[in-house]
Amino acid sequence: MNNNESIKDTLDVIRKALEDDYSESENNILILNRKVNEDGTINIIKNDSLDTVEINNIIDEKLAIIVEKKFDEWFQKRLPDILDKYIKNKKL
Repeated sequence: MNNNESIKDTLDVIRKALEDDYSESENNILILNRKVNEDGTINIIKNDSLDTVEINNIIDEKLAIIVEKKFDEWFQKRLPDILDKYIKNKKL
């Protein structure tokens, strides 16, 4: 696939996603069969070419980042209360 075809494919995928109204229901899921490489090229993903280990690693990395961020936000928000309770219990 040359660069022009790759750009055209990318724009087609974006156009299709924008044309469909996915905001009507929270249950709607957009599934794409294309993978965007770091250099911007697009590969069509076929079931026989899926590397489940690679996909699982990507999902694990993304989940770890999200969980860590949410935990840090929660901890920063709750830290003063936790310290206050600890100090009060320590004095009793």
